[in-house]
Amino acid sequence: MKTASMSNSEDPKLTSRRGSQAPRAPVTRQKLRSRRDSTAEPKYAPRRTQAERSETTRKQLMEAAVKLIRRNGLGGLRTIEVADLAGVSRGALMHHFPSKHELVVAVLAYVNEVTFTQSMRRAQSARHDGGDPIDGIIKDAQDFFFGDYFFIELAVAMSDDSTRQLRRETHQFARQTRFSIEATWLDTLISSGIPEQLAKDVLALTLSVVRGFSVRMLIEKDPDRFSRLLGVWRTIVRQYIEDAMPKQSRKRT
Repeated sequence: MKTASMSNSEDPKLTSRRGSQAPRAPVTRQKLRSRRDSTAEPKYAPRRTQAERSETTRKQLMEAAVKLIRRNGLGGLRTIEVADLAGVSRGALMHHFPSKHELVVAVLAYVNEVTFTQSMRRAQSARHDGGDPIDGIIKDAQDFFFGDYFFIELAVAMSDDSTRQLRRETHQFARQTRFSIEATWLDTLISSGIPEQLAKDVLALTLSVVRGFSVRMLIEKDPDRFSRLLGVWRTIVRQYIEDAMPKQSRKRT
């Protein structure tokens, strides 16, 4: 009887083992499946590369230098102020630009590159989208001659003999940038049907008018008046083109 009683009763160890084998929610498997799910959107922004971070720092430093040169002149530029305005350490500034000279050369190269890219884009748009090239030339010249970049180049060009080496290093590429932009606008005028010599005259006169107003800004800041007078110039130059165009061409336009 005792033996039968023992055989019919459950072994506590077996009961415990069966209980431990009870099914549980596959939490871990669900996590693994969600990680493998290729359609899941990443919940974090991709990290920038070292080169990207370095280029961002360089651009911040150059933009800060642009503002300070415009405000204080070339002679008043202090590298520590550049670092402070850019929000970077002095060590980071020295890493990218070990000297003030190298910083200013880089700034001049940067502003010429930006100016060239913007002007090329605007000229191509005027040529292919059917826009008025005279309007495009005036707007492009205003953006440059009334902006910080022109006055920075002017500050370097008018600096004293202590910056002779700087002027020598920056003069050539600044000159080449302006000539390239003017050549592109000349091609745009010619492609619109204006004879070459007439296009050259119109371009030179228009750029000189805008440049003259920008220098006038040094002693008189009246942008509303300048905008109105540039509108007068548009009317004058369009009438001049119409009068100077050959009769056959005038009929086609």
